[in-house]
Amino acid sequence: MYIRKTKTRSQGDKTYYSYRLVETMRMANGKVRQITLLNLGSSYTAIAESQWQLLTDRVKDLLHGAEHALLAIDAPIEQEARRLSMLVIKKHGEEFFKTSPATTQYEPVDINSLESSDIKSIGAESLVHQAAQDLHLPHILHSCGLSNTECEDALATILARTLYPGSERRTCEVLKTQSALDEVLQTDFSTLHKNRLYRISDVLLKSKTAIETALYEREKTWFEFEEIVTLYDLTNTYFEGQSLENELGALGRSKEKRSDCMLVTLALVLDGSGFIKRSELFKGNVSEPKTLEEMVKPCSKDAIVIMDAGIATQENIQWLTEHGYKYLVVSRKRNLSLPEDVQGVVVKEDQDNKVTTFLVHEPEDDEIELYCHSQGMENKGTATYDKFKQRFIEELQKLNTGLSKKGCTKKYDKVCEKLGRLKEKYSKVASHFEIKIEACANKEDALSLSWHDKETRANKNKGIYCIRTNQTQLNNQQIWQTYRTLNDIEAAFRTLKSDLGMRPVYHQTTQRISGHIFISILAYHVLHSIRYQLKREGIHDSWETILLKLSTHYRVTTTLQTKEGKTLHIRKSTKPNHEQAIIYKACNAPMIPLKQIIKTL
Repeated sequence: MYIRKTKTRSQGDKTYYSYRLVETMRMANGKVRQITLLNLGSSYTAIAESQWQLLTDRVKDLLHGAEHALLAIDAPIEQEARRLSMLVIKKHGEEFFKTSPATTQYEPVDINSLESSDIKSIGAESLVHQAAQDLHLPHILHSCGLSNTECEDALATILARTLYPGSERRTCEVLKTQSALDEVLQTDFSTLHKNRLYRISDVLLKSKTAIETALYEREKTWFEFEEIVTLYDLTNTYFEGQSLENELGALGRSKEKRSDCMLVTLALVLDGSGFIKRSELFKGNVSEPKTLEEMVKPCSKDAIVIMDAGIATQENIQWLTEHGYKYLVVSRKRNLSLPEDVQGVVVKEDQDNKVTTFLVHEPEDDEIELYCHSQGMENKGTATYDKFKQRFIEELQKLNTGLSKKGCTKKYDKVCEKLGRLKEKYSKVASHFEIKIEACANKEDALSLSWHDKETRANKNKGIYCIRTNQTQLNNQQIWQTYRTLNDIEAAFRTLKSDLGMRPVYHQTTQRISGHIFISILAYHVLHSIRYQLKREGIHDSWETILLKLSTHYRVTTTLQTKEGKTLHIRKSTKPNHEQAIIYKACNAPMIPLKQIIKTL
C-alpha cells in the first residue's frame, strides 16, 4: 500500500498533481493489479511526503486489526491513518445482503479479538435527514442553482443546526468526530473546514425568498392544512462585539434583557399550524408597528391576521381595514374593566385556570370586542406583584433603619438617590406607594423615611385583556381560541433561540449575521415538520427530549479476526430501543439507518 503522486497537467511554471491511496493485489488469475482505494484529491498536505510510508503502513495495520502500533507513531500520523482506514472500510465494504436477507452466513472468528471503533451517532441524524427529504429540501436547493457540493454543505449546516446548535467551528468539529451525518448524506466530512460552512450561508442567503416560498408550499401540500390565520410578530436577538460592519446592528430594548449589546430584529409571518411563511431582518431599534405593511402585504387576504398589542396600533388596524384584510388583535386599551351588562361565557376551565369572556358588539361598529378574564393570569400577576411589593418594602425598611445606624447613608441627597434607584428597580409597585423623607432644617441629613401603600393595582394584575376583530360572525369560543394561536409564534421564537442556536450571534458583518439567522430558520422548518408529525401521533416531547432519547442510537465498526487469519470489518447501525422505534415510526424514518457493510482483508 502506498500513496501515488501523478502529474496531471502543467500550466506555465506550475505543475498539477493528483494523489491516490493505492494497494497492490494479486488477482485469482495470478496477475498483479494496483487498486485505487481512495482518491486523496489534487492537494494532499495532511502528512509530509517523507512520512507517507509510515502512514500507509499504519493504515494497512489498522485494516488488518492491529489496533495498537508496534512502534510509537506521531499523533498526526496516527490520526490520519485512522481516518483513511475508516474511509476505506466505508467505501469498499460490500453490502452484506447480496442475496436474500434470510441467507445465513457463518464465519469462524476469535471472539477475543473483537474491537469496536468509529462509533458515531446515527439516530437523530437519520430522523432529520428523512424530514429534509420529505420537505423536498435537496430538490429545492438544486432548483435554486446550488451545485452538488453546495447542496451537501447546505444540508450539513442546516441539519447540524437542528442537532448541534452552535458556532460553525463547533459544528465542524462535531460533524468530523461525533456524527454519522456524512454517511447519511453519502459524503465525507472527515476533512471538513469551517470556511465551507461560512461560505454556504452566503449562497443560501442569495435564494432566501425562493427557498422559503418553496418550503412553505411543500408543507401545505404535505400536511394538507388551509391558510386560516396569519400570525405576525417580531423579536430581537443580541450579538457579541461591536459589529461595526453590520448595517442592521443598533442599540434598543432587548427582549432578553441584553440592552447593553447591539441588537437585530427578526420578523416572522407564520401560519396557524406554526409553519413559517416569511421572515425578514430589521434594525435592532426598528419601530415594530411600521413593519406590518411590508410583511403582511404579500399574504393572502382570506386568512385572519393575528397580532399582539405591540403592533396593533390604530394606524395599522386602519390599513388592514382599507386593504380588505381580516384581523384579530390584542387591544391597546388601558384601565380595562369587565362589562357589567353582558353575560359571561366560560371558554376554558380546569384546575389551573378559568377563562371567562364577555362579547361586546355595538350595532354601529364594524368590529367586536371580547373582554377576557383569566383567573390564572390574575393569580400569577398578584403573586408577582406581592413578591416585588414585599421586596420593595424590605428595601425601604433597610434604608430607613440605616438613617439611625453608624456608617450608613444619612445624607439627604444620597438617600434621595438611593430611593430613586429603588423606584426604578421596582417600578411595577413603586408607583403605588406614597413615600416621604423627613430631613433636618438645612436638608443636609435625612431623619426618617415613611411610606404609605395606596392599595391600587395595575389592571394587568387583574387578569383582564381585550381582543378586537372585524370578524363579527365569530362567537366567544372561536375568538378566544383563534387568539390562542399567538402562542405558536412565541413557541417559534423560543425554538429558534433555545433549540436552534440563533442567539447569541458572533458574526460581525451584515451578510454573515443574516446568513446565520436564516440557517436557523431553515432548521426550524425541519424541526417543526418532525414535531408536527409527532404531535399527530400523541407525542408531545420537547425537541431536547427527542434528541436525548435518540442519543444512544449509534453506527459502529466491529473488527474481528477469522480462523483463517483474515480481518473482518463490519459497519452496522445498532438496533433501536422501544422509544426510538416509536419516534421513527411516527416520522416514517428507517428503524435501522443505512445498510450493513462488510469487508474482509
